[in-house]
Amino acid sequence: MDYEYEQEGCFRNVFKSFVCVVLSLLLGLQVYSYLWGASENIDGDFSDIKYVITQLSHGLTEINRKHERLQTEMERISSTLPAVAAAAGRAKEALEPSRYQRHAVDVHDYDRQIADFALETAGAKIVDTGNTVEHLIYESPVSWALHVLSAMFCRECLGATAIIRPGTLPGECWAFRGSKGEATIRLLDNVHVTGVSLEHIPPHISPTKEISSAPRLFQLEGLEFRNDPYPYDFGSFEYDKEGKPIQFFEVQNPPPKAYNLVRIRIFSNWGHSVYTCVYRVRVHGELARKQNGY
Repeated sequence: MDYEYEQEGCFRNVFKSFVCVVLSLLLGLQVYSYLWGASENIDGDFSDIKYVITQLSHGLTEINRKHERLQTEMERISSTLPAVAAAAGRAKEALEPSRYQRHAVDVHDYDRQIADFALETAGAKIVDTGNTVEHLIYESPVSWALHVLSAMFCRECLGATAIIRPGTLPGECWAFRGSKGEATIRLLDNVHVTGVSLEHIPPHISPTKEISSAPRLFQLEGLEFRNDPYPYDFGSFEYDKEGKPIQFFEVQNPPPKAYNLVRIRIFSNWGHSVYTCVYRVRVHGELARKQNGY
């Protein structure tokens, strides 16, 4: 698709150059005929030039229309990729249930059955939240000013630490503006990541009796270092608001190495127009040092 886009742009440039050359030749011939030719041919020459310019303008307009249609199609395809990846992941899970799905996990005792390498009390830490903006209700202008100053000098969103701490009572979450956000987590050690769990409160304990602020489409990435421009894609997933509060997702692309940094990227929520709430993120796998015999 990128190749076609570049080819279209190259064709437009060549076409514009051709138009300029033709117009220059025609104007040169017109000046020549005006100075040295018969005056009765001037009106006919101008009519010919007008006709050629009209035809060239129509051709350039058609190229612009094709370019706009191509750009619109590329944007539409890009917006549907996360949903397609999530659907593929669900189909794979249905056909090939993972070892965690084959053995039912008790939601009320989840942390005693699957190790969480993103737990703050075990040594994990939030190191970056990118351009994500927290959703806060400011009680005074002073608190608003303090939050603005802290956001200018520190990219570590303090509220994001809620997603790696135990406890998921209503309101004990990381709330950020809109439906898109991200958080980079430094795990307690190098981990061969095999899965991720996302948690949200169920509707019956929500004060509003609905959870439209719950994340929907999200992605997990592995980073070599902070702000790594080429992260490893573990896969794209979809949190089901009608499912269990804690939902496990096995990685779609098993990594060839262990990672100490992972980034969760939220692409959408379940309809809330103001903010999105993430209650808990767990990262599962095996410590690299254990697999190497250390």
